[in-house]
Amino acid sequence: MNSTRGGLFFSLSERYLLIAIQLASGMILARLLTPEEIGIYSVSLAVIGVAQVLRDFGIGSFIIQAQHLSERHIRTAFGFSLLLGATLFLTIFSLAPIAGVFYDDDRIVHTMRISSINFLILPFCSISISLLRRNMLFKRLALVAVISSLIGFIVGVSLALKGFGPNSMALGAVASNTTTGILAWLARTDRKLLMPGLSEWREILKFGSQSSLAGLVSSVSMDINDLALGRILGFAPVAMLSRAQGIMNLFHRDIMAAIRGVMFPSFAKSHREESSVDAEYIKSVTNITAFAWPFYAFAALYADEIIRLMFGTQWNEAAHLVPWFCLAGAFASTWNLILNAVMAVGRIDLYTKAELVIQPLRATLMVVVAVVFESLTACAIAFFLVYAMSTPFLYWVKGKCIPTNYTSLRSGLVASASLTLTSMALPALLISQVPEQRELTETALLVCAGGALAGLSWLFALLTFNHPLKFDPIVRRTLASFHIHK
Repeated sequence: MNSTRGGLFFSLSERYLLIAIQLASGMILARLLTPEEIGIYSVSLAVIGVAQVLRDFGIGSFIIQAQHLSERHIRTAFGFSLLLGATLFLTIFSLAPIAGVFYDDDRIVHTMRISSINFLILPFCSISISLLRRNMLFKRLALVAVISSLIGFIVGVSLALKGFGPNSMALGAVASNTTTGILAWLARTDRKLLMPGLSEWREILKFGSQSSLAGLVSSVSMDINDLALGRILGFAPVAMLSRAQGIMNLFHRDIMAAIRGVMFPSFAKSHREESSVDAEYIKSVTNITAFAWPFYAFAALYADEIIRLMFGTQWNEAAHLVPWFCLAGAFASTWNLILNAVMAVGRIDLYTKAELVIQPLRATLMVVVAVVFESLTACAIAFFLVYAMSTPFLYWVKGKCIPTNYTSLRSGLVASASLTLTSMALPALLISQVPEQRELTETALLVCAGGALAGLSWLFALLTFNHPLKFDPIVRRTLASFHIHK
């Protein structure tokens, strides 16, 4: 358990720093680039999204979960990565002009070709990163990630200032991945040059085929809104939807990625030791919703102010979409760890089947809504509905291998709901009393004041309602250090 807490500390610390860098980058680039230019980059990533899944092929997960990992396994994983990377680079580079014709814009061709260079670089990143993660060297991983992200930020912003448009973001990603490959190799304990091989190809193929099938369907679903909207409504609406969803993703994607990276091996360890995976799962969900629900509630209440403050007035149209994405995120926080727990107990078949149900539903609904309504609001509502409908289905899937103690889960979620309602009362009162028209400095002060009220109210509610998070050893030590007792 101590190793899990230590891993969470470094993983979350890394994620917070990366979020700060990403926010700074997003705020600056939103002012240097037009919504259309950012939309071009978003669509180019969506077009090559399927290739990204195929490139990974579950190789990183195989290295992390393998019971007995030999050098032959590592060499085969590297060989697979190189073959896939080179093949995908040539494919994307060659087919990029088709995307230019489809979207009637040659700029996307150059952006896609620059982005395709990453397929040649990533094999040198993924093996080292997976070995560091397998060995629980999260402190080194955090250092690698932060430095690489800073390099990408500097390169991207510098090129945007020089007028490189959407290509500045693509070149920033290439610089970041190159730095990751070098630093991750230096961070390894062995640091020996690795020669590619294919001797264990059957074992990796068996694992990777199931993982890739689920990942492929998931990737298509996640990118379908960019692909469909880019064709139906244009690049600028894609960027608006992306900015609105980006507020939700600060927690749903960024914070949860750090938590999942630690909880997956933790669930697997509990399963190997025949401890209760469900008890650990419910505790995790209870603690996650204690942070996630107040975050989403505050973001929904202050959506206009946050969008304006972060990205400027040209992105105001995105603000009314934020509450729908926040509602989706609130539902997702109750099931975000289910598939990790399912895979941790060896049921990758259930993991794959669940993705094959949810993701096509999501993709189909988004495309139909985009075609029928041609409305960003309708797309945001469709996104929320899919996340809400996924909740009972995923708990049914979990019950197939990990029976859920719903009484305990309900108790934890009620405590998180009470925490959220109490912490939002004063911020909601404040935002209702101020005029809608205000200067940028007044907007910044309003967000800071609302955030401070939310934080203090959250702490009061945590102590008053005896949320289970209060009794976590780290929280108790933190409260004691500030001489806060209840």
